[in-house]
Amino acid sequence: MPILHRLAAAGTALSVAAVLLATPALGDPPAPVDESLLVPTTLDSSFAFTCRERPTGPVCTGDRHIDTGWAPLDLPCHVPLHGRYVSDRHTTRYYDHDYLGYYRTFRTDDVDQLSTSPGGPTTGTIESRTRFVEPYAVPGDDSTVTIITTGTIWDIRTVGRPSIFRAVGTVVEPPGEAGTFTGRVFRDGVPTRYEDAGLEVVLPEDDFFDHVCRAATGT
Repeated sequence: MPILHRLAAAGTALSVAAVLLATPALGDPPAPVDESLLVPTTLDSSFAFTCRERPTGPVCTGDRHIDTGWAPLDLPCHVPLHGRYVSDRHTTRYYDHDYLGYYRTFRTDDVDQLSTSPGGPTTGTIESRTRFVEPYAVPGDDSTVTIITTGTIWDIRTVGRPSIFRAVGTVVEPPGEAGTFTGRVFRDGVPTRYEDAGLEVVLPEDDFFDHVCRAATGT
């Protein structure tokens, strides 16, 4: 074999070896993420996060479970009410190579349990089962996040009965602005369609209190 051919072959072999050494073997665990460098950080969150390096940057997944137990509620009902909040949430946060957050997703299953007795049983509920996404206009800056929530926004009912009030659709909350709702609302089973309506129009505060009192007392 001519010497130039041998040198070329040796060079090719060395190049392949270098690539193999530089490329992680399949099955190697992702590199660890220094969560203290993430913006926004995961370290001060109520979620328990696990973070992994990905080709696009760190990806962190977290879960949170809350059960407040029963406590008195300060609501304008004709009888005292007690409430218990139970929430299960899962979230994924996406960061770029500069460790700046640029996108978040959530999956929620939240229930406010209502009762006319201090320790239950539950006589009424306010349920919210949604998915929402939070894209950043400026990576790493929470003040530039738009919150887009889709699913059952509110479902207020007496246990074992049809909904008193139910809103199903999408809420969009731009940074620093009040949210708007697009979807269908059912009041005692009667549907109404809304397009980009203010939340105070969809569910005024006085109506909310009335629905909650009805749900808890069964009246």
